[in-house]
Formats: sequence, C-alpha cells, structure tokens
Amino acid sequence: MMSKEIRLNMLEQCNPSFQAFGLWTHPRDRSVGYTTVDYWVEYAKLLERGLFDNFFLADVYGIPDVYQGRADGALRNGSQGPSLDPSVIISAMAYATKNLCFTATGSCTYEQPYSFARRFSTLDHLTGGRFGWNMVTGYLRSGAEAMGKDGLIQHDLRYEIADDFATGVYRLWEESWAEGAVVRDKEKAIYAEPSLIQPVEHQGKHYRFKAIHAVETSPQRVPVLFQAGSSDRGRLFAATHAEGVYLNGISKEVVRDNIAKFRKLAVEQGRDPQALKFFAGISIFVDETEALAQARYNDYKRYASVEGLLALMSGAMGVDLSKYPLDEPIKFEENDANRSVMEAITKHNQWTLRQALEARALNGTNIALIGSPQQIADELISWMDETDLDGFNFARVVNHESIELFVDLVIPELQKRGRFKTEYRPGTFREKLFGSGPYLPAEHPAAKYRRSA
Repeated sequence: MMSKEIRLNMLEQCNPSFQAFGLWTHPRDRSVGYTTVDYWVEYAKLLERGLFDNFFLADVYGIPDVYQGRADGALRNGSQGPSLDPSVIISAMAYATKNLCFTATGSCTYEQPYSFARRFSTLDHLTGGRFGWNMVTGYLRSGAEAMGKDGLIQHDLRYEIADDFATGVYRLWEESWAEGAVVRDKEKAIYAEPSLIQPVEHQGKHYRFKAIHAVETSPQRVPVLFQAGSSDRGRLFAATHAEGVYLNGISKEVVRDNIAKFRKLAVEQGRDPQALKFFAGISIFVDETEALAQARYNDYKRYASVEGLLALMSGAMGVDLSKYPLDEPIKFEENDANRSVMEAITKHNQWTLRQALEARALNGTNIALIGSPQQIADELISWMDETDLDGFNFARVVNHESIELFVDLVIPELQKRGRFKTEYRPGTFREKLFGSGPYLPAEHPAAKYRRSA
C-alpha cells in the first residue's frame, strides 16, 4: 500500500495563550500582537510558505472559571481568554494567501441556523472555497451562562441539538438555491432565476425557521466539515457529519483503535469509511541536533504557567483541580463538560495532578516531540504508518518561532522522504483534501437536500 502524504493543520486559538500556557511571556514570543491584522497576515503567509494545508482556529464561548471558582487564573495567564472571534480574522488572511485553507469553529448549540449559514457561506465566497467548519457543542458553563442559559445543557442532548442545527444549515446551503439559479445576465436584467430558488421551512425539535438562504451558492456549498468529539455520542456525531476528525494523541494504540471505531461507525451511517480523515495534535521542539532541541524545550519550560494550565484543565474537565493534592490520582467525575479531556486524564492515563502538570506543561492535550529534524520526521512518519492517521494539528509554543523552525528544518526532511508535498494541489479546500469535486459526496447526509437545475 502506498504511504500516505502527511497533511498539516495549524492548531490555534485567537488569544495570548492556547496550548502552551504562559509562553506568551517568553522574550521571543509575539502572541501579545494577536489583536492586530498584521500578526495574523504574517502568520498565514508563514504557514503558506511551509505548505500547511489548513489554518484551524479553535474557539469556545466563555472563559474557564472553574479553577478556584473564578476566572482569575485564566485571565491572569491569558489562558484561552480573552479571545477574538475567528470568523472575523479569516478574510484578511485569505486575501494575503492563495492556497492556504482556513477552518473556523462554530457552535451548534448557541447559534441560529439562518444567521450562521449566511456568515459561513460568506466566508466560503471570500476565501474562494478555502473554508471549513469545525462543528462544536460547547463545554464551558461560563459560555452557556453568557448565551443566556442557566447552565450547561446535558452532554448527549447537546449532540441531539447539534444534529438538528446541522440539518437546518445543510438545507439552507443545499436546498434553497438550485444549481444554475445564479444567472447574472446583464442583457435580460436577471441576476438570479426565482424559479430555481425556494424558501426552506425547517421544523426541527430544537430549531424552527422559514427562509430563503441569504447568500447565493458558494464554491463548496457546504464548508469542509470537522469535528473533535471522542465520547460515544461525539463519535457518532462525527461519523455522521465530519470529513475531518481531530483526535488527542494519547498513544499510538489508542489512536489506531479510535480511528478504527470511527470508520466502523461511518459505515453504519451509510458513509464511505475513507471519507473521513484523521488528525492528531502535536507540539514540536526541534533544532539542528537533539541536544539543542532539548535545550530549547528546557528554555521554554521555564516560562510555562502552572496556574494557566490548571485553569484550562479545570474548565475543560468541569472539575476544580485546586482541591486535588499533587500526588492523588484524578478521578473521573460524570458531568457535562469536555468528556474527551476528562477521559484522557482519568481513564487513558490515570494521572495524578503532578503527572498531568508535568506531561502537559508545554503541549496541552497534544503529542510532544523533541529532537533533530531527522528524529521528528521519523516520529511523524511512525505515527502515520502505525495508526492510520492522515496528518497532524501543529500547535505553537513560542510564536512564530516554533512554526519557523518546523518549516525550515522538518518540512524539507519530510519532502526529501517523499512524505510531504512540494506544491499545493489546485481547487477548493475539499478538492485539495480529497482530490474530488468541490461538493460533499452523495452519501453524506447533507447531499440529499441538494437540488439540481
């Protein structure tokens, strides 16, 4: 079997400190510039120079406030708060690039299908079809309260709501405007043919609306769909809807088994199991030699914020970790927060708080790789070949230094081994990712709503 080409997403969140908490304080880090357009445009140009496939902007409503019962730890350390709206930033980066694709996180819990579909169709137009949607349900209680709820909606119910939300936006994207509806005939003074456009009347259990989709058919109709759920209900949602699945790289065995489960579930949903691509998070510490890479890691670690990490972990798990002694194993607690993070810490690893802090200081939920370009390439290829992964979500540590080192040292090594592209494939995001057309394949649940001319 031919070896897979490695796909690379840049994993980022629009705030000072995302996975490597506290590293914004490093003298060479530039993350404090995250509120400027120049910061993001330079970032995107660097990724395109490195032939990254996708700039994935994670997001969540709310600020982690479970640790010690308040948001102080997150705010003091810039840990996933404050945060900018990723959908606003993408247009500027798309204008400054030609091939790099972009994925924005969008909530299926707190948005309305009509306004959401309009915004994401606009982004698909403005990026020239280089756009994807990371489908999430939200896991912070503070986010639920900010959006007018009394607290988090029950975990599995959030996915039921998300199914309804997805159906609503699929119908707007696929059903409202038939192929050929946009005429743009100046001589006849017809911009769009009304007979090929119809209102969608959606009567779901959780969402109701009647509307003509506000935006004419975009290059992909439906943005490329990503999802990261790893609970049983989250896996079912991903197997039903997602084209790309984000995984936590706990171990090669766990990742391999998770991918096999996803593919089996996809078949049960009537989908081609190869219609899903899988990506694991990585944080890379590379230099010309292993010794220099280790020295770089040790230098970075001096700036890591324990408080920032605890604030994030507490918020994600829905558990105030300030109550745990350092050497007591963290226990699984059933709640409605981020089930995958809870299971990674308590079931797959069974860590004490001290072990979790040591393991996650600079890489959050990602795989940490330290070494020379050759060693890093060996490890990436090993993960690909032993797990059935399609690629990785690369997380910054010191920005933009981490990316520059990877682009200049590791990418050439992967290219030399024939495992990374030397130029971009033409077309939309979906065409670049799958090598087929710009629209979703016929077996995807959204495709049944598509109207021909």
